[in-house]
Amino acid sequence: MKGKFGTPGSYFVLNTGDKIPAIGLGTWQSGGDLCVQAVKTALSVGYRHIDCAHLYGNEIEVGEALAEAFKGSLKREDVFLTSKLYCTMNSLNKIENYVRVSLKNLGVSYLDLYLMHWPDSSAFGDATDPPSKSGSEYRQFLNRLKKAWKAMEGLVELGLVRAIGVSNFSVPQIKQLLKFAKIVPAVNQVELHPFWRQDELVKFCQLKGIHVSAHTPLGVPTSTPGPSDSSSGGEDEPGTPRISFRRSKSVHGPMLKLSTVAEIADRHRKTPEQVL
Repeated sequence: MKGKFGTPGSYFVLNTGDKIPAIGLGTWQSGGDLCVQAVKTALSVGYRHIDCAHLYGNEIEVGEALAEAFKGSLKREDVFLTSKLYCTMNSLNKIENYVRVSLKNLGVSYLDLYLMHWPDSSAFGDATDPPSKSGSEYRQFLNRLKKAWKAMEGLVELGLVRAIGVSNFSVPQIKQLLKFAKIVPAVNQVELHPFWRQDELVKFCQLKGIHVSAHTPLGVPTSTPGPSDSSSGGEDEPGTPRISFRRSKSVHGPMLKLSTVAEIADRHRKTPEQVL
């Protein structure tokens, strides 16, 4: 690979001037020895962005894999590390402590990117879907958002993180944040895939110089059929497992099983996973 994160096209330039690799390994729902092996394998085949979060409960395992990788030819500056803050009602005074815990777990002295995991400050929910909340709880969070973001900005000043951003923020929520932010978010990481394009959000972020990073780029599979299945507008391809994607309204099955993807993969002599 040429340069810190490869040739142009293999990375994006953030509003901080730093480069973020175009493709990263997400560690959600990964744990134990499998997590360690997945991160080690990813780094060995060329991945240079590892996406973590305290809420995933596996930063120690990721740190174990990083430690092994750093014993070889890789250096800390060769890997772009992202982690996330899950902001609870009583956590606003502890944000510096939380990032230090993540740093200790990962075995590094700084993060390349630290995100507010959800625009939410109520009880814990799922790592991909926010917990339910009342209107009063949400208004309370908006009133406290300024304090939370100020603490995030302080992490940059302390040198604990290189860039800060948000995750799963909507256009109105980003507008609210920009009213008082001294540091414009470098990234908004959101669910983004062909079944959930979020064009308005993407265009707004681009206008504001905020890089949009896609999590769950193949959709969010669920184990049981959801409401979206009944209004998919078509039948699944023969032999395709019936898996729904949350918030999707035109689902025809997992993208890895689509014939179009298979044709593209075959043309390039790759597997469907490699072309996606």
